[in-house]
Amino acid sequence: MQIKIESQFLLKFFLIFCLITLAACQSSPPPALDQHAEAPPPPAPGVVGNMIGQTLDETDRTRAIAAQQEAVATGLRKSWRGAHGVYGFIVPAAEANGCRDYTHKIFINGRPQEAKGQACLEKETWRIMR
Repeated sequence: MQIKIESQFLLKFFLIFCLITLAACQSSPPPALDQHAEAPPPPAPGVVGNMIGQTLDETDRTRAIAAQQEAVATGLRKSWRGAHGVYGFIVPAAEANGCRDYTHKIFINGRPQEAKGQACLEKETWRIMR
């Protein structure tokens, strides 16, 4: 009687083992990572990362950088407003030789601060250079 119970147990164990093994064979492998793919770089702070943006908090800095990126990409003036009364605008110049100069004016406590920068077209994306 004990031999019959052990053999049934072994048979069930063997069947479960086979099912698990087959299930593992049926699953697809994880997608391979493309070692050559480059993640796009985050927008560069440009002039906002210099002295002109040092007094901005993180939220205002993020808004200023996003507006700056949009202005150089579209070639159109772009305004932005921060959460704490800070605001500014970006005036991009015409494109020349794949690059575009821009002026970013930020008003902090009502006082204007201005800086100039440049963005260049790289792989169909405008990248802030300075």
